[in-house]
Amino acid sequence: MHHALRLVGVAVLAGSIFLAPPSRVTAQAPVQSGKIVFSTAADWQRGTRSGVQVIANADGELRLSDGATRGTFLSEPISTTTTLNAVGVVWHADVPPGTSLSLEVRGNTGDGQFGAWQPIVAGELRARATPDALAAEAVRSLPPDTRVVQFNVTLSSTAANASPLLSDISITYFNTMAGPPRAVGPVSAVAGPATLTPPPLVYTSDRWAGGDPRAYRGPRAAPQGIVLHQVGADTIDDPLPFLRALAAYQETTLGLSDIAYHYVIGRDGAIFEGRSGGPTATVAELSGGAAVHVALIGDAAPATAQLDALHRLLAWLGEAYNIAPTGQRVVAVSGASVVTPAIAAHSDVAPGAGDPSGALRNALPQIRRAADGATVRSRWYFAEGNPRDYEERLAVFNPGTAPATVRFIMLRQPGPEVVRETTVAPGARENLVVNQVFNDAPDAPAIIEANAPVIAERFMDFGNDMTVLPGVTRTSRVWYFAEGSTEGDRRTFLLLFNPQHESVTARVLLIQNDGTTFIYPPFEDQPITLPPRQRSVVILGDLLPEASFGMRVIASQPVVAERTMIFGPGSSLTSGGVHTAPGITELSRAWYFAEGTTAPPFRMSLLVLNPNGERANVTVRFLTADGTSLARRYAIPPMARLAINVNEVVPELGVATTIVSDRPVAAERALYWRDGAAGTAGPGATAPAYTWSFADGRTSGDYQQFLLISNPARGQARIEVAFILADGTSASRALVMPPGSRYTMAVHELFPNQTSITATLRATQPVVVERSVYAGPPAAAGSRGGETALGVAGD
Repeated sequence: MHHALRLVGVAVLAGSIFLAPPSRVTAQAPVQSGKIVFSTAADWQRGTRSGVQVIANADGELRLSDGATRGTFLSEPISTTTTLNAVGVVWHADVPPGTSLSLEVRGNTGDGQFGAWQPIVAGELRARATPDALAAEAVRSLPPDTRVVQFNVTLSSTAANASPLLSDISITYFNTMAGPPRAVGPVSAVAGPATLTPPPLVYTSDRWAGGDPRAYRGPRAAPQGIVLHQVGADTIDDPLPFLRALAAYQETTLGLSDIAYHYVIGRDGAIFEGRSGGPTATVAELSGGAAVHVALIGDAAPATAQLDALHRLLAWLGEAYNIAPTGQRVVAVSGASVVTPAIAAHSDVAPGAGDPSGALRNALPQIRRAADGATVRSRWYFAEGNPRDYEERLAVFNPGTAPATVRFIMLRQPGPEVVRETTVAPGARENLVVNQVFNDAPDAPAIIEANAPVIAERFMDFGNDMTVLPGVTRTSRVWYFAEGSTEGDRRTFLLLFNPQHESVTARVLLIQNDGTTFIYPPFEDQPITLPPRQRSVVILGDLLPEASFGMRVIASQPVVAERTMIFGPGSSLTSGGVHTAPGITELSRAWYFAEGTTAPPFRMSLLVLNPNGERANVTVRFLTADGTSLARRYAIPPMARLAINVNEVVPELGVATTIVSDRPVAAERALYWRDGAAGTAGPGATAPAYTWSFADGRTSGDYQQFLLISNPARGQARIEVAFILADGTSASRALVMPPGSRYTMAVHELFPNQTSITATLRATQPVVVERSVYAGPPAAAGSRGGETALGVAGD
């Protein structure tokens, strides 16, 4: 029997009368609430009936009049004990097949003018105290100063002698206008493993509900999918009072332990953290199994800003929990196993749910595609970049079997950032000439992001020299360089790029051959400050002139570090040689170099940095084309650098090199020619691999390109090299290498006149592959400089 509580008025702080599980409203923002109940024959007399009658069952029920197929009950205006801004509804009803029952509620602020009717739809959630009752899943918003409430019931039937029955209705109203201001800013979402996809900015629960964050002690499960809901209405401009009312209703009226949704997205794109415990906190009351529940505020088509925020959130969640945005999963629906999309509408997993809207359901295919496109599955950083003074090209190769959405983010200084987006077909390459996008900034680091694994390189032509090499795929707090010099006509610049959205500090340690060290800045409390999303340049000649050294950079947050060296007559970018190289993020006990020659006019050096506190014992082995080798052993004192003049060890010979140390070290190889006016230097590989790729290359004009392959294994290596030529056509070459040998492939002789060329090498044994590109006429190869770069290793 349903008890008649004709009007229970309550004006309290923070839910002090609700006998429910510990709830978010407790000890948080003050919430005023009250309840209106219609359940008896006398209650149903307090309104206007048309085509309906009150029967005596269960102390009073509402049903269609005899012979009527449609009827309505309009309650009298009901004054509340406090002003309110939202209501939630629970009701008992019996709706036989062929009949329907709908509810609406509206309010006015006491001026006699009612607002629009708000539909009340039964959702999946139920009140814990009355599990046989129907309930709205979320509250409906009313004007903030509402003082009078009215509800309307519509009953209809298309079946003979059948009628829906309404036994009782309970309307809980809330005043949740008090609470934290919106000015309290969002923070990066924190949950799950680290991702390349940036976490979205979210307003944590304490920033919209007030009080301290709640500790979660309930069950957890790794989410297998994402379920989208819609709550509220399109007219909600200020989501904070709505959120507080939603939490109060679901926790105190329905009896949930917490708000049902992990995240709620406002119409303006603001993302609010909901359920405590993050995405792995389970929601047993909602269908979908182990899933992240995301609610969008609104009842029709999502707003553009809301969709943008949803795409970012879905992309991050998808990567963090291995949920493919366009994938599928198996879910239990009505007791049967059903295949549903990994990102599903609430009604997909709970057919009786009243949400989301048809507009959101229709938009889901595009939402899934957009989330997949926003997922970052590869990222490349380039600290060096100067499109004002030099030709600069960014090249991206997609080695996969599906199209890749690629974003070129160029951080021109001063801003604004410039973004270009393109789709790269499987097995294809796309080039972006930065100078054609803008050419008025000498400082322009870049980031390339893609929703699939891609390979990215930067080509720069200085006129008198050139560089072409891959970017780096990870930021780091620590970077090492084995090469650096300010002796004679050599100038060394350290480029520190801070991709973070906040300032970072850094210090640089210079380590000379004899173990002498120099730290900059000298005082720990006065470090280098790297502004957010900008590049800073340290001119090492100003710090340690007439010296050769290695370097260690330590930053307070992960950054990107590259080294640019200018050398030769004039020591300027217009007259001298130039080479650039990324730093080393991890020391290694083994280093491999496929390129190397001491044949005239080249001079080759090996630079090995020992940043440890103990001596490093190093064995250097030189491999030749016929498989013979020569080994030399060296001892490097602690905190010192070893420089090996390879011309003195193996004169006039092309070699590959392996370095093995009993302690982790950093190693680079330097090649200089044209009497020291051209050169290249960079780190080697820390391990051989079965696959190596190069996104860029050039054999047109006076460019010559070589692939240098080292097989350090004890077995024969069968190798196939696949090329993508400038017009998009494919070609390949195969070879067999003896164990412990080195091979040089002259790509410009095989495929001349290619303005760009991509290469992927696959081997039956792990090998090491580098690419050398030289500029200058054939009779004087390298007279305009050149660059050697390690390929990008694959599986």
